[in-house]
Amino acid sequence: MPDYMQEIERISEFLRKVLQGKNAVIGISGGIDSSVTLALLTRSIPKERIIPVFMPDRNTQQADYDDVQKLTQKLGLTYREVRIDPMVDSFVSTLAATDRAAIGNIKSRTRMIILYYFANTNGGMVVGTTNRTELLLGYFTKYGDGGCDVEPIEHLYKRDVYELAKILDIPESIMKKKPTAGLWAGQTDEDEIGMSYAQMDEILSDVFDKGTYNDKPEYKKIMEMHSLSDHKRNLPYSLKK
Repeated sequence: MPDYMQEIERISEFLRKVLQGKNAVIGISGGIDSSVTLALLTRSIPKERIIPVFMPDRNTQQADYDDVQKLTQKLGLTYREVRIDPMVDSFVSTLAATDRAAIGNIKSRTRMIILYYFANTNGGMVVGTTNRTELLLGYFTKYGDGGCDVEPIEHLYKRDVYELAKILDIPESIMKKKPTAGLWAGQTDEDEIGMSYAQMDEILSDVFDKGTYNDKPEYKKIMEMHSLSDHKRNLPYSLKK
């Protein structure tokens, strides 16, 4: 069993070293990953250097508003709120966009633009919230939530993030919430992928940590997602000089 207290200290030291006195800009959603990352930041640098940004749209649930407020109050932080609807609607209208997934990616990339605005104007770095499960599956938007300067929890499976959340005393309402990227109404990660995070973590750990694999359909699905998203985990294709 991993020593999660030691892991918290390791991440905190990593963040202090990487940020090097700069401010930390982080997008928060009321979800488990951004909540844990925000709590880790408070253990790493002074609170006045942390800039949490909540970027809701018309599909954002009231529970998310409540959880963002609850968490930031608990951590002694003040957050910025920027609604993304006007910007996203402008893109959708200009492009006559109808594809749900493409519009979802526009939302994610709009949030990235907002975070980098605050980083540019506050001498900051953008702190990402992608975990290892999402990384290996490619379950993030390229140049969207994947666009950042530092990824403190990218080495942790979703199950590990929940273990850290217990130690960091993340509100129970956040712990119990179904994970969602919030890209369209009613979307949840597990429904979209078609299996639970527990299943995903077990398969990914088997393949990438233990080197074991079998021909079960769920293994094939996970490996197909990994293969198709390879471009997200690498620099753009280019020719050698």
